Amino acid sequence: YAGSPRLSFYSPHISGMQRLANGNTLICEGGKGCIFEVTPEGEVVWEYVSDTWTHNPAQGDVNWIFRAYRYAADSPQIQNRV
Repeated sequence: YAGSPRLSFYSPHISGMQRLANGNTLICEGGKGCIFEVTPEGEVVWEYVSDTWTHNPAQGDVNWIFRAYRYAADSPQIQNRV
């Protein structure tokens, strides 16, 4: 997936992506505290922006997200969790 225009989203660090079983891509734009899911056609079908802020002495107030993963409801990673 590539955003259009090319710089429609950008984060210089703490970001990543995960290709999902349905063909969509989950993208973590970590420097902006944003996670979103796009279809192969580029349609944004889900988006989350972190409302949790902290103070970083060098950058000021930030809502960075290091990484994001999507787990299926029946995934062993979340079984028996409350």
